[in-house]
Amino acid sequence: MTGSRRVGAHRASSRGASSHGAAARGAGARGRAGVDDPVRTASRSIALRVGATTAVVVLLAVIAAGVVYDRQQLASIRDRVTVAATAADDVVDAPPGTWIIEHGATGTKATAGTPRSILAATAGMAVSGEDVVQSTTVEADGTKWPAAIAQREDTTFIAVYDMRLHDSEESRLFTSMAVAGILGVLLAAATGLIAGRRAVRPLAHALDLQRQFVADASHELRTPLSVISIRAQMLRRHLKPDDEVTRAQVDQLVADTKVMGDVVSDLLLSAQLEQSGTATDAVDLVAVAEGVARSLEPYAAEAGVALTWPVSAERAPVVVDGVATSLRRAVLALVDNAISHSPEGGTVEVTVQQEDDWAWARVADHGTGVDPDDIARLTQRFARDRRGDGSRRVGLGLALVTQIVRSHGGRLDVSHTPGGGATFALVLPLSPPFDDDGYEDD
Repeated sequence: MTGSRRVGAHRASSRGASSHGAAARGAGARGRAGVDDPVRTASRSIALRVGATTAVVVLLAVIAAGVVYDRQQLASIRDRVTVAATAADDVVDAPPGTWIIEHGATGTKATAGTPRSILAATAGMAVSGEDVVQSTTVEADGTKWPAAIAQREDTTFIAVYDMRLHDSEESRLFTSMAVAGILGVLLAAATGLIAGRRAVRPLAHALDLQRQFVADASHELRTPLSVISIRAQMLRRHLKPDDEVTRAQVDQLVADTKVMGDVVSDLLLSAQLEQSGTATDAVDLVAVAEGVARSLEPYAAEAGVALTWPVSAERAPVVVDGVATSLRRAVLALVDNAISHSPEGGTVEVTVQQEDDWAWARVADHGTGVDPDDIARLTQRFARDRRGDGSRRVGLGLALVTQIVRSHGGRLDVSHTPGGGATFALVLPLSPPFDDDGYEDD
């Protein structure tokens, strides 16, 4: 890790630190702008489906038209060479695109321009009987040439069609059809894109209203919940020491208001993540992981779980572009989930590593583990493990974590911990290095 990757606090000059932060925010904005929102994805999906459907239809139409055209042309060619062989009385007046070959007592004659290979292939060809016409095929130069043989007394007339004309016409036809098909696919894709945007526009408006409602409701609920929590704590302080039943109920009330406050905060954060234009900054994942682990250490100790984490003073920073509060919430959710599902005497390891151009913040526990078939479902809101034993409760947790990492251009990776348990990892793109003037290095 070079000095150019360190956050602004590591710079000697405050001017350099501020320019570094500004550049990082710009890079973060660019990175997060590339993350697709559901409405844009749905619009593109409709366009791709319409284009793909049109492409398939056009391809099938071209194939069908080619087969029908080829069969009709071959049938027409067979009729033409049969008529030419029947009506032939010399080799001079051959129909266009047809060669007439005459085998008689005076020798072999052929229409001007007849290939030598055709003459050689038709040598000795004849049919038995008078005034008999027979369709056949002449093979020469690796090509099959439609032909017809007519027998008159001691003279044989053979009409052979020049397939090069047919192949040329067929090639021009297929080229025209391919060009028309490509234009049709492009037009259909453009139409699908326009139609897709118009189709999802009401959905986009409804989603905006929903996000706004969630944000407003969450914001308005925070104050009364805080008041309820404070009053419950004040009530607990004034309870008599021997009133254990009432104290237990008030303790549960305080805990419930905290849970409700966390849910409201998660809903508000979820609504904020779905809004574009959120300012980003350079965030050191090592420092984030250390801060989260230290804050949860008393909770882990109370649960009888040993918690280990990286120390920022002993590690080079692993910097990503993002929103520090969101990333801290994601790491907090993973660590809290790991502690909750670790047995007494277990261990939860929090590690942060740089691998290629990605930052990995892993949280490994040695608890009940997670079923691979449930991983996709557990990242949905209010999902639960299907085993029914309470081994994996999620609620908004993993869904919010997944939303956070996707909004940062990353992903949530889930795997088994060696020896048992589950490992959840935030995989985020590293922040590009910057020089001392705050510009991105090439």
